[in-house]
Amino acid sequence: MKKTVLALSIAQMMWSGGAAYAQQQAAADTPAAGDNMEKIIVTATRRDTLVQDTPLAITAYTQDTLANNQVKDLATMTAMVPSLVVEPHSDSGGVHVYMRGVGSANHTELGDPAVAFYVDGIYVPRPQGATALMYDLNHVEVARGPQGTLNGRNSTAGAVNLVSGAPSTSKVFGSASVVLGDYHRIQTQAMINIPLSDDIALRIAAIKDQHDGYVDFLKGSNVPSGAQKYGAGNQSGARASLLWKFTPELKATFIADYYSDTGAGNIYLSAEPKPGQNLRAALIDTPGTLDQSIITAKTKVQYRPVEGIEAQYLGAWSRLKRSNASDADAGFYPGFKAENRTEWGQFDSVSNELQLRSDTDAPLQWVGGLFFFREKNKIRFDIDRSQISEEMLAQDIASGSVIFVQPTVGQYASAMSFIQGDRQLHSKAAFAQASYELDPMWKLTAGARYTKDHKYDIGGQNWACPNWPDNAPRGATLTPNQIAQLVTPGVGTIHTHNIGPGGVVNQATCGNTYGDNTADLAYGQATWLGRVEYKVSKDILTFASVTTGFHSPAIGDGGATTKPEKLTSYELGFKSDLLDRKLSLNIDAFWMKYKDKLESQVVNNTLQNFNAAGATVKGVEAEWAWRPTSVDRFSGNATWLKARYDDFLSCDVDAARANGQVCGTTAPTVNVGGSVLKHAPTFATTLMYERDFDTSKGRITPRISAHHETESFVGSGAFANDVPGHPGVKMQAAYTTLDLSVRYEPRGKAYTAELFVNNATDKEVKYDAIEVCTQVGAPCQPTQQIWAAYYNNPRTFGARVSMKF
Repeated sequence: MKKTVLALSIAQMMWSGGAAYAQQQAAADTPAAGDNMEKIIVTATRRDTLVQDTPLAITAYTQDTLANNQVKDLATMTAMVPSLVVEPHSDSGGVHVYMRGVGSANHTELGDPAVAFYVDGIYVPRPQGATALMYDLNHVEVARGPQGTLNGRNSTAGAVNLVSGAPSTSKVFGSASVVLGDYHRIQTQAMINIPLSDDIALRIAAIKDQHDGYVDFLKGSNVPSGAQKYGAGNQSGARASLLWKFTPELKATFIADYYSDTGAGNIYLSAEPKPGQNLRAALIDTPGTLDQSIITAKTKVQYRPVEGIEAQYLGAWSRLKRSNASDADAGFYPGFKAENRTEWGQFDSVSNELQLRSDTDAPLQWVGGLFFFREKNKIRFDIDRSQISEEMLAQDIASGSVIFVQPTVGQYASAMSFIQGDRQLHSKAAFAQASYELDPMWKLTAGARYTKDHKYDIGGQNWACPNWPDNAPRGATLTPNQIAQLVTPGVGTIHTHNIGPGGVVNQATCGNTYGDNTADLAYGQATWLGRVEYKVSKDILTFASVTTGFHSPAIGDGGATTKPEKLTSYELGFKSDLLDRKLSLNIDAFWMKYKDKLESQVVNNTLQNFNAAGATVKGVEAEWAWRPTSVDRFSGNATWLKARYDDFLSCDVDAARANGQVCGTTAPTVNVGGSVLKHAPTFATTLMYERDFDTSKGRITPRISAHHETESFVGSGAFANDVPGHPGVKMQAAYTTLDLSVRYEPRGKAYTAELFVNNATDKEVKYDAIEVCTQVGAPCQPTQQIWAAYYNNPRTFGARVSMKF
């Protein structure tokens, strides 16, 4: 046991030799051991390479680093990776992931993320997968910029790969930890590795993380007793990995992975809070519910048929199932109700990839492969809207009772239902990449990939019950369409135009016929890479590359389709270990040109996908780690970014509404060229410092981490200019957040205790500002606008105890 503890302590103490920030963080995780440097191996080039020897803008972190930074998923990792932003959403349990100001605002079954997400090298197609818990990982690697040659479609902004801990036949070992915090947070996790023989090993890991919600119910909310507050989390995961070494040349790893989230989801809050207003409180008439699960079975087979060549197969089957409900109006209009529900959703995918690569130190190194992917989605998504009369609302407010009740005869009710029974993607690709070392200093790399995709929707239906959108402001004279949406005598007190959970949708119950979503889209795309590397010295690597990528075209409502998004990226990189390896400094400069850039925006209450003419993104990223003494560690990252749309004509939906105009009819079309991209602040940086203090009984390590960003655009669409009457509503002002922690590691003990505070100054940072009248069809006057936004989590604090054996 003493030898095991000592070995683990030494392994933890070693300073990371990965990406600069990762190097510093790994050093900070445990007591230092001289100037030894732990090497993080990544697979971003489809080969096993050290981060500092990988000619990409890539950041990597070990599991210990993630734990010491209170990282549990991709969203809580954003400050640790240059230009990474993850914004939450509620109506489908998804997230929007942005990198270098580029992302996808479509997290529905109609869209694809722009940052590709992988687990153990296997593609995860739905953005909901990005919320998966990070536990018992070997490491996580984040590659920035297009990765189209080796990763293919939908990696125009970058790629994230979670690599789980591998089973070992060497010995029994394990770990466990408990986190307790405010909002009744409890997180428990454990892992054990069991050798079953000299050739077989089993590794089992599990995690459970839950906490109360952050958004209080305002007086008058119509919620049942015990309902979860928005922001509540209840996530769990389990993973079993079996390693089998059949022969010295053939081994396989079989992984079964389960993830579940039964929290409450998120909700929009006021983007223009009044002085003294409790931001994190809302008038709720639909409590948030989420029942989401992901089951995955994966196989990794490695075979060396002859000396110097390795074949690898990666295969997976995955099923994501989801149902959820959310309050779409967020209580901004008492007496009006908009409820979004995923009645059912199932997303099945099958992935197969075969790689063949060289496995020598010869000057020529190469990798090639074939990729086959299939996804089948089916979902029913409903929106119910209803509105009580002014008289009934006044009575409710006067009595202090529930603000919203079901409408009765003569009041408003309508609904929409999107039923997609068979939406599929079939994708296949071939790729190859080779590097040739001209001499110890110079290396050339070239690669190419061809992707052939087929997307189609068979029998998809959009129901508008009975007319959509045609809501009437209170007190207005009704049009014939609006009169048709009034509740009429029927079953109970409400007509079935308000479908309700699980209600039957047909012409009789809806009062309308459906719109056809049938679509068929086939396309092919080639991507390529050219790169030159120059090794200035043993500890300094420079490189220059030209890379292309593409994002899949989208199928939208009514069978509408787009063109694929394409880009070309030019990159200069510098990686170094300086000052006798006490300072690591990595710098990356890039210039990315997008053509037919894909955008998604709600226009007239429908999600529309369209191609912008293009965009130009250029910037410089830096990561560093400096260890001036054996006990002091400075680290951080910084990004300077200029991300702008090129010339193209479009209509500013928000400004049009503020001026009483409508896009497509009375509103003007203007040139968006020069507008800033979303989540693209001019400057952003994260700075971290920690110091070890030795005592007679152990080591105490306080840590401070600050993240700062300049002003950024967070609205939907491409218009970053002010909305008339709402200055700055679509912008997030410059801000700084602060995280604090102190860690104690006793001598001769295999456990660690830590206290932490995240967002210590309780800074409120908004994401994805939208105008809710346009989004949900609230009964607004023609020029009336109410703005809402998703926000970061409030200040939280807690304690963590972990151990290894």
